[in-house]
Amino acid sequence: MTTLRILTLVVFVTVLSSCKTNFRLTKADLDFNPYKAGDTLLFQSDKGERDTLIVHSTDKQVLREKSYSFLTCIYSNLTTDSWEGFYVNTNRPNETWTGKNIMTIRAEPNGMKTIYFDIYVKNAWWYGDSETNLEKVKSMTEKDFQLRNQTLTDVLEIKSENKEYVERSDFIEKIYWSKSLGLVGFDKLNGDKWTVTKK
Repeated sequence: MTTLRILTLVVFVTVLSSCKTNFRLTKADLDFNPYKAGDTLLFQSDKGERDTLIVHSTDKQVLREKSYSFLTCIYSNLTTDSWEGFYVNTNRPNETWTGKNIMTIRAEPNGMKTIYFDIYVKNAWWYGDSETNLEKVKSMTEKDFQLRNQTLTDVLEIKSENKEYVERSDFIEKIYWSKSLGLVGFDKLNGDKWTVTKK
């Protein structure tokens, strides 16, 4: 291959690559996550119900539109925007990972940072919203929250805006998220209150 052809190829690849944008999560974004693999979350309701989730793993992935052939994959890597997702994967004791993420943080292709919660325990489910602006959540007013014998002062009260499933008996109306500990409680629409401790 001649020098001119190599130079032309390099210029072509550089031009193609400059057409894309890489949306990434920052350390400040990821600092919102308090969990690490092996953490155990103990759930208890004021009615005596209990459940347990274990943080199976956390992982960060670069995401882009799917490519179905080798050539489109190369083209996609050179020209298509990519974004990033961070996942806190959970399972129940003595189970392999169930494919659930108690929390997902993403840098979206539109440049916005989003957070999504997926809370599912005995007779309780967070239908929540498909995604919520991370900066909006982080800027919420911190409240006091009583967790067993301690008072937490860094807790965010996040209300569900989903109206589609409010008739269901397992509907979680609001969650309480400590910036230092993560999920520390939630209230169901029927009045049941749950607390969560992390080991």
